Amino acid sequence: MKILTDNAKTELVSLVETTYGEAILTMQRGKEEKELVIADTGLSGVVYDSAIDYYMYDLNWTEEQFDNYWENGGEDKEIDNYVDVIVDYYDDWSTWEEIA
Repeated sequence: MKILTDNAKTELVSLVETTYGEAILTMQRGKEEKELVIADTGLSGVVYDSAIDYYMYDLNWTEEQFDNYWENGGEDKEIDNYVDVIVDYYDDWSTWEEIA
């Protein structure tokens, strides 16, 4: 019995934030491209909510510590990490097919 391997890799093609606050990620797997729309609050809003919960409640940071982190590069870092996690999640045919 021969086992088939999947050599296709999901990659981020573009990331656009609309004037309506939507973040549209265009990803490609093999020759197929798909778009994923994220919330109407944009990436910053989605990531902010997640990050503030993690840093303030899990790591017990003060609001001042978090604000300092967020304003000094933390926002960009957290958004980059969030996008990387999304692309990694869809780097599989079974999850790739979940995107309409």
